[in-house]
Formats: sequence, structure tokens, C-alpha cells
Amino acid sequence: MATFDFEGIQLNYEDHGSGAPLLILNGIFMSCASWAGFVATFSEHNRLLLLDLVDQGASAKADHEYTQELQERAVLAFLDHLGLSQASICGVSYGGEVAIRVASRHPGRVAKLVLANTTAYTSRWLRDIGHSWEQAMNTHDGHVFFATCIPIVYSPGFYEANYDWLSAREDMFVEHFTAAVYDAFARLTRSAETHDERAQLAQITAPTLVISAEFDYVTPLPNQRELVAGIPAAAHAVIQDAGHAAMYEKPSEFASLVLGFVNTDTASIAIS
Repeated sequence: MATFDFEGIQLNYEDHGSGAPLLILNGIFMSCASWAGFVATFSEHNRLLLLDLVDQGASAKADHEYTQELQERAVLAFLDHLGLSQASICGVSYGGEVAIRVASRHPGRVAKLVLANTTAYTSRWLRDIGHSWEQAMNTHDGHVFFATCIPIVYSPGFYEANYDWLSAREDMFVEHFTAAVYDAFARLTRSAETHDERAQLAQITAPTLVISAEFDYVTPLPNQRELVAGIPAAAHAVIQDAGHAAMYEKPSEFASLVLGFVNTDTASIAIS
């Protein structure tokens, strides 16, 4: 674990392995620690970079409201801190929204782009989900937070089959999440409310893969298809029988898609 200063805010990151850099940007409730089970796989042939954005994980908490433009600047500052002119980026949900901003406004900084369970804009559906989440966060109650925010993140089948694991996570929320953590989640949620990058999608030049999930009820498949249609020559993969947290429900499929796309030089494959 390491930190760097971003506009007076200490941001937490991890740097694993070597090779072509792959930066992963977290979903709204995630952190660098969320990827512990993936580190060995993702760093075997790549320099894996994990970053807690402002208000995420072990990064410092903001003392003001902001939009995702702040997170965009944080990503660019992180690449500059490491001396990287370019990296592949995999953004999950909220992190995918930030990745879209980076790839569309700074195309030279992104080698390849993977957008997993994310969307080009905050629809009324997603906005109102965010409002319900924020109301739960404002209670500072782990049980209320879990009951309101977590079930919709998973597919019904996974939720039923892994209920003991999920219940243990609820206990962890109750024991470890402080009022400051819930307030940070709320700021992150509000920062995404004005997200609308539909007009910018055509500016993305990096080869792009959009990863969707069959039972994603947070960023549903119709929104994913809009995202694919807006990005020039974007590829699209749908993970079957999984929800919004597809990386946890189907980790092998998720890792194979990300690493296969990022590390395959399609220009070198001759078709005869």
C-alpha cells in the first residue's frame, strides 16, 4: 500500500507485478482491498495498478462536494505520479464512468479500455436508486445500508446461494463502517448524479470492451447496449447468470475477458 498527494488529498494505491500497465478503477462501494483475490491473476503478466479514488477505501475523505471531474483529475495525477504516459484502464460501475471521462477527454493516455457494468449516463432509474442508497447511508446504520443497497447488486441466484457469505458482509459493515465512511459513500453517490457522457463517447479512440451481465439491475442491458453503440467499434460481452457485481459472481469469466482483451494484439493475428 502506498499514497500520493492529489490536490492536498492523500490517495491510496497498490502497485503489483510488471509488464504493460493495467489500472483498475473501483465501483462506488469498492476499494483496493476488494481486488485482493484477483491480484495474483491480474499481475502475472501485467503491472497491476489499483487506486482508491477520492472518498474510497483508504484514501482521504473530501471536505466538500464534487463531481466526477475531480476523479478524472485524480486518475491523470496518478498516472503522472507513476511517470506513465499511457495505461490500459478497466473501470467497474462508478469507476467505469470515470474511465469514460478519461478516455474521451485524454485519448492518448488510454491504451485499451474495459468498461464493466457501467453506463454512459445516470438514468432516472439509476438516479432514484442512488437516492435510496443515500437515504440509507444517512442513517449510518449498517443493517439499513445492507438491506437497501446490497441485494440489487447481485443476481437473485447468487444471492440465494451465497446468503451466508453476504450475511457475514453485513456483520462487517455493522462492525467497521463509521459515519465518515457512510458520508463518503453519499458524496460519491451525489458526484455521479450529473454523469452524462453520451455526447463524448465518439471521442474515445482506445480499443474498447464493454462487459455486461445478464441480471444487472443497476446498469441494465439496454443501457449497456447504448454505451456500446456510442463508442466507435466497441466490442461487447455479456456474462450470463450474473448481476451488477459480475466480477465476484463470475470471477473466471471476468478475469478472462479483461486480460484477454487487454493483452491480445489483434493486429498480429493473421486471418487467412
